[in-house]
Amino acid sequence: MPKYSFDEIKEKFYGQFIECEPELSLYLYDKEYIIIFYGNRCSFQRCGYKDGSGEIFYTSFDELYNTETVDGILLKRDWNDITNFECDDFDEDF
Repeated sequence: MPKYSFDEIKEKFYGQFIECEPELSLYLYDKEYIIIFYGNRCSFQRCGYKDGSGEIFYTSFDELYNTETVDGILLKRDWNDITNFECDDFDEDF
């Protein structure tokens, strides 16, 4: 079970930043993925792949959550399999 729910992440990151584009790493199925929040939109990508990140942009965090994305990840289905979150953009522990 992940440390944060979808709603907690949405409240913390989505739509709240003007000067900062926070990057939230999440670990799912022994792989690292990153969500980058750009004000009222976001992107999702995998990390550490030689063939590119597969970065895909979404008009909202809800759209990302409900859409199958890179590597067949569907956050709505796979959220409870997230093993860790990391974010260097905040002082608090993730």
